[in-house]
Amino acid sequence: MKKPMPKNFSKEEIDLIEMGKFYFISGKYDEAIEEFEKVIKINPKNADAYFNMGIVKEAKNDSSGAKKMYEKTLEIIPDHKTARKHLEKLVGL
Repeated sequence: MKKPMPKNFSKEEIDLIEMGKFYFISGKYDEAIEEFEKVIKINPKNADAYFNMGIVKEAKNDSSGAKKMYEKTLEIIPDHKTARKHLEKLVGL
């Protein structure tokens, strides 16, 4: 989950994503999702927020929710290799 944020993300988006990641590693999945949802409200094209929300939903055994998040990530960044790998795992490819 540790990649440099693109320069077109605002400081608020970066801070919210980092907080979401903190909640995720702390096992606070619902709080993590709330942070990523805040990012999406600010910037609906923030692929990192969708991808990270997919990771959280996958950890919560919400396969259908995770699948939707990975698909949204791939709509924004079609060559996002990690999102594609997670999506393929969920759909059994």
